[in-house]
Amino acid sequence: MEERDYLAENAAYLKKDLGKNNISQNLFQRFKELITNGQLPAGYMMPNENVVSEQLGIGRSTLREAYTALAVFGFIRRSKAGTFVNEIDNIVNIAPFSITVENSDLNDLLEFRYMLEGETASYAAKRATKDDIAQLEYYYEKMKEFRHDVNQFVDYDSMFHMQVAVATHNKLLMSTMLASKDSFENGIRLAMRESLTQNPRVIDVTIELHGKIIEAIKGGDYQTAYTAMREHISYVNLTVKYG
Repeated sequence: MEERDYLAENAAYLKKDLGKNNISQNLFQRFKELITNGQLPAGYMMPNENVVSEQLGIGRSTLREAYTALAVFGFIRRSKAGTFVNEIDNIVNIAPFSITVENSDLNDLLEFRYMLEGETASYAAKRATKDDIAQLEYYYEKMKEFRHDVNQFVDYDSMFHMQVAVATHNKLLMSTMLASKDSFENGIRLAMRESLTQNPRVIDVTIELHGKIIEAIKGGDYQTAYTAMREHISYVNLTVKYG
């Protein structure tokens, strides 16, 4: 008996009106819904990433971002054998924390990330693989490419920070970063728009600081990675508060 291709059956829903921004987040939400309601059943092995990317009309990096989020929350598990849908009972539920983050003041969120992300960058410097670093470099280059497009710039900035968390290979750190991702993005977009009208150098400084972070992680220099990340978050704090 031929196995059902559940992904192909749901491909039209997954790819419909994904938009131009937050594609990976939108895809994550749709995969989550299909897994929760059983349309992508427990034990189902996802097709090869190239096949899925082609079916959905998206890049592999976008698909991997969605997969990373799904894996962090326990919806899927990834191994050398493939990508599999988990049993519902195994799915991690951190909704209460997510709700707390969504209702937090932006300054509180920035202070929280100041405490969290320095350590995250430090662990990333100790544990990042070649693939992790390649993905960080990709997002960094995209930030430079879209320096004149605030929405796109913030998207890739956020992906960069999420990838730093992924490079720690610590699921709790990844979950915490993911839970704060949307609230952080929305607040920073508003802050960036306001700041750019007063100080066009904000984006240039942000790019420069990200460059320091990535070089420290590449070099395995966990102390510099820690310092550079805290310098970056401090700069964002000042930008948000004082423009």
